[in-house]
Amino acid sequence: MENKNISFFERISQWFQQSLSIKLASIGVIMLLLMIPNAMVKDLIYEREYLQQNVINEVGAKWGQAQTLIGPILAIPFKEALTKIDADGKEKIITISKTAYFLPESLKINGALIPEIRKRSLYKVNLYKANLQIEGYFGALGFDFLALQAEQFEFDKAKIIFGIPDMGGIEDNIFLQWGEQNLRMQPGVAQSQILKSGVSVPVDLTGKEATIPFGLNLKLRGSQTIHFAPIGKETVANLNSSWPTPSFEGNFLPNDHESTEAGFTANWKVLDFNRNYPQQWIGNDNQLSSNTFGVKLFASVNEYTKNTRSAKYAFLLISLSFMVFFFFEIINGLNIHAIQYIFIGLAISIFYILLLSLSEHIGFNAAYWVSTLAIIGLIVPYSAAILKDKKRTGILAATIGAIYTFIFIILQLEDYALLAGSIGLFAVLAVAMLLSRKIDWHTLKRSV
Repeated sequence: MENKNISFFERISQWFQQSLSIKLASIGVIMLLLMIPNAMVKDLIYEREYLQQNVINEVGAKWGQAQTLIGPILAIPFKEALTKIDADGKEKIITISKTAYFLPESLKINGALIPEIRKRSLYKVNLYKANLQIEGYFGALGFDFLALQAEQFEFDKAKIIFGIPDMGGIEDNIFLQWGEQNLRMQPGVAQSQILKSGVSVPVDLTGKEATIPFGLNLKLRGSQTIHFAPIGKETVANLNSSWPTPSFEGNFLPNDHESTEAGFTANWKVLDFNRNYPQQWIGNDNQLSSNTFGVKLFASVNEYTKNTRSAKYAFLLISLSFMVFFFFEIINGLNIHAIQYIFIGLAISIFYILLLSLSEHIGFNAAYWVSTLAIIGLIVPYSAAILKDKKRTGILAATIGAIYTFIFIILQLEDYALLAGSIGLFAVLAVAMLLSRKIDWHTLKRSV
C-alpha cells in the first residue's frame, strides 16, 4: 500500500537503486572512465623515458656516441681518358680523376668492452671503453673486375681510410702497421661519399707486393652499442666483456656466444657472400653501413619498460578488484555506492603514479611492493567501513594482495608472461563461476 503513495520519480530512483543491470552498467562506465587517468599515467611514463633518452644522448655526445666501425679501406685514385666534343664539333680528349676502393682479403677483430655506468640526475647511461686489435691483409688488387689497367692508377697517392662515426670517442693515437711501416693516422677522410667521418693515412703502393698485411690498435669510447662492417672477404670478430646482458644486433648474429653473470663472449664469421657489396668498386657509395653486426649493452628490462608493462594491466587490476566488491554486494546483500567504487578505482590508479616515482629512486621491484602496501593500506581501512565485518575485510585484503602478487609474477616472467596470465585469468573465471553458480540472476534485486 505504501508503494501507491510513492511518486513516479521516487519509483524511478528506487528502480535505479535496485536494478542489477543498472548497477553493472554503472560499474562498467566507472571502469571506462578510470582508463583516462591510466592513459595519463602512460603518457607520464613515456615523458620520463623521453627525458632519459635525452640524458643518454647528452652524455653520449660528451663521452662518445654509439659507434659503427668501417675499415680499413684502400682508396687509390686513377686517371680516365674521355672523348669530348667541343663547340666546334671537334673531338677533344680530357682526363678526369676518379677513385677506386678495395677491401681486404682478411679482417680479424679482437676486442674487449669495458662497461661503465654513469648517472645523471635520476637516469643511468650505459657506456663502454673498447680496446680493439684489428689486423688482416690486402690481396692482389682486382683491376680486371673494374675494367681498368694498372697503368691508370696513381699508386703513390693511395690512402687507407677508416670510418669512425664519433671521433670524440678516440682515446689514443692510432698507428697503422702497414707492411714494415708504422704510420700515424690523421683525422678526416677525403672520400666523403664513402665515409662521413674517420681517420686516414697516405700509403705508397709503388712496387709493393701483391699481399700487404696491416694492423692497428684502437682505444675507443662509446655509448650502449658498437657495430662493425664485415668488409673483409672473410671477417672474423671476437668480443668479450663483463656486461652480463648483451643484445646482439645487426644483420649477422654470432656464430657462437656465451652469456653469464660474469659477462659474455661472442664470435662472428662473415663471408663476402653474406653481404650485398663487392670487394672493389669505383666512386659510388655501396652503403657499407647497411650490413653490420655488433652488440648492445642491454639492460634486461629497465624501470620504464616495467612501468609501461604494469600500466597495461590497469584494466585487469581494476576489473578484478571491482568484481570482489560486486560479489560482496550480491552474496552478502550489501549496498556499495558508485561513488565508493570511484574512490577505490582512483586509489588503484594512484598506484601507478607511486610505482613510477618510487622506481626511479629505489628500483622497480622494491617500488612495486611499497606501492602495493600503500594502496592496500588505503583501500582496506576504507572498505572496512563499507563491509562492516572483520572477516569480509580480511578476505578483501587477502584477495587484493593476491591480485597484486599475481600481476607482479606476470611482470617478472618475460618469456612466460602470456602463459602465466592466461592460466591466472582462467583460474579467476573458474572461481567467479563457482561462487555465482547458485545465484538466481533473474529474481535478484539489490537491497536499498
